[in-house]
Amino acid sequence: MKGLQFGFLTLALALSSGGALAETVTVWTFLDPNKSTGRDQALKEIIGSFEKKNPGTTVKVESQVFSELGPKFLMASQIGSAPDVVFINIENLGALVKSGAAADLQSELVSAWPKGAEDDFYMRAAWDAAKSGNARYAVPLFPGTATLFYRKDLFKAAGIDPADLKSWDDLTNAARKLTKDTDGNGTPDIWGLSIPLSVERTGGVTAMLPMIQEGQEQVWQNCKASYDTEAGRRALQVHVDWIQKDKVMSQEAFASNSDDTMEQFIAGRSAMAVGPFARFDATAKAAAWDGAANLGVLPWPTWDGKGSGPQSVTGWFLAASSKSPRKKSAVALIDYMIGPEAARIWSMTGGQVPIRTSVFTDPHFQTPKYEYMRVMQQAWSNWSMVVPTECNNARIDADLNAAVQRVALGSANVSAALKEAEKSYMERQ
Repeated sequence: MKGLQFGFLTLALALSSGGALAETVTVWTFLDPNKSTGRDQALKEIIGSFEKKNPGTTVKVESQVFSELGPKFLMASQIGSAPDVVFINIENLGALVKSGAAADLQSELVSAWPKGAEDDFYMRAAWDAAKSGNARYAVPLFPGTATLFYRKDLFKAAGIDPADLKSWDDLTNAARKLTKDTDGNGTPDIWGLSIPLSVERTGGVTAMLPMIQEGQEQVWQNCKASYDTEAGRRALQVHVDWIQKDKVMSQEAFASNSDDTMEQFIAGRSAMAVGPFARFDATAKAAAWDGAANLGVLPWPTWDGKGSGPQSVTGWFLAASSKSPRKKSAVALIDYMIGPEAARIWSMTGGQVPIRTSVFTDPHFQTPKYEYMRVMQQAWSNWSMVVPTECNNARIDADLNAAVQRVALGSANVSAALKEAEKSYMERQ
């Protein structure tokens, strides 16, 4: 109510003074420009720069709980209280596209760009994730993905060149060399590989998806999963073998979620770990083994060792309310927030991987400090993919992890376990 009163007061003052009508663009985000973390400060810097370039336009940030942003925005749109701009994660893009709550940024924004300008966004799957027909209802801001972390010091000690890990067999062989029983008690103190295989709180972190998607173009068609395929059976068996045959991964993986896996990696209990790429900085700072110098990332291997595997895209996008009375200013803000100038700020101040190819040409990003960003930029550029946003994908990784557990524990064969995962996926649609 106070916001409404303030808006009417601003309008009255502007009209009575005969000056230009000022606009306040409201943004819902999980960030807070009053906080000191990198992305919070980057947002503050970007807003300040935008306001200077657009006199009379003020940006008002209303911080929200990140998990509630999507549903809350859709509800607010129905009752006419939506913000002008919203941060929305990939899990809610499908609902956003169907709702009519978001403005078409293709016609409102992208169509006015010079020819070829959108090619600067190298993550093509992310760029088109919220596209429906010729309309585009959101644009990518913060890319995310599951990735393969590794310890440079342990690789060097074992005589392993990370550039040689081109195939999944190469990775398995390296993991064997890296698995060490240093105290001679019969149980490894350092495992070659660690992957979250819990069926709870896995956070979309899985090596199963890139394995399956490399082998088959259509994994989900019309919101129907196809896991019981040659690619799916091969991927599942490799995961079981890592624990039971190759013995490069602990059985504790069955109870480990994404946080558990990264904690074990930070504590020095594994040489490689699958985790969220967004955890790179925090992992480097927390690791007792000098993470700043020894933490690296690898692109996904492939079955034949040619090229790199498909890099799943997750993360956050920007959308404008279709009902905003300040749509022109809202779209202008989005344009600036994904523009080259802001992309540099998001990266240099906020620690984000630049979303534009052109930003990587800056000498700032050619230093050893940003090697991990360049690795991921190349991996995303080679092959990026997005699970179908129109489907309910909330527990894809949990379904596949459950399949691994069933086979490992002997309660189902590979084919039956994957069919059960397909059934579970369908029941949620």
